[in-house]
Order: sequence, then structure tokens, then C-alpha cells
Amino acid sequence: MINTLHIKNELEQLTRLYEFLDLQASTYGLEKQLSMQIKLALEEVVTNVILYAYPDKKDQDIRIDMNYRDELLTIVITDNGTAFNPLEMKEPDISLPPEERPIGGLGIYLVKQLMTEVIYTRSSGKNILTMTKDIH
Repeated sequence: MINTLHIKNELEQLTRLYEFLDLQASTYGLEKQLSMQIKLALEEVVTNVILYAYPDKKDQDIRIDMNYRDELLTIVITDNGTAFNPLEMKEPDISLPPEERPIGGLGIYLVKQLMTEVIYTRSSGKNILTMTKDIH
């Protein structure tokens, strides 16, 4: 069964996202550490959508679909914002000291480390980011 949350592109909406995720984690029986990893990845992606997908527009929709089946958690984040594939960002050089690293790219790197798979598609004017996590 897919559970869906609709939020607006406002940082205050992250509270609703956390409540939704906590409810789903409880329903799915996810361990606390795993739930925190998923929350971190989801927060990173949704925050970027809120801040950058709609540069000059407020009150825009962001949809989060979550499904857990056969030990696989799937989260799909959909927005109508500016086309942007975060997976095309160059991998950060984490061997450099923090002050020498260029700004950007670390968040999606973290998301890719936390989740089993991350896929981006653009369809019908929508950004669709699908994250999956194997839960054993």
C-alpha cells in the first residue's frame, strides 16, 4: 500500500514530513537507526526541492509517496519545479579538508550512501526522484 503526503515548498512543512515518516516507520516496524538514516536522506532531498525547485514561486506542491513491500522501502519525491537531476552532480572529493571542498554535492552523496538505490527521471514536466532501501 502506498502512503502519500502532499506538502508545500516551505521549510516549515518539514515538520509534517517528519511526522509522516515517523508514522510510516512505526507502521512498517523500522528500527530507530534505520528510520533516522531514511529521515536524513529524505530531509536532504525535500529541503533541496523546497529551496531550489521553485525559485520564484511559493505555495507549490511536493508529493512524497512511500511504500514498503517485500523488505524494500520505496520513497518517491515528485515536484513540478525546475528540471534538475541531482545525480549528475560531480562526486565530492571527501579526501580534501572541508575548507578546500567546493560548495554543493555533499548532500546527494550522503543520500546515495544511505539508500540502496537512487534514480532520477523527468516526466510530464515533473522531477521524480525514487529512493529505495533494502530492509533485512
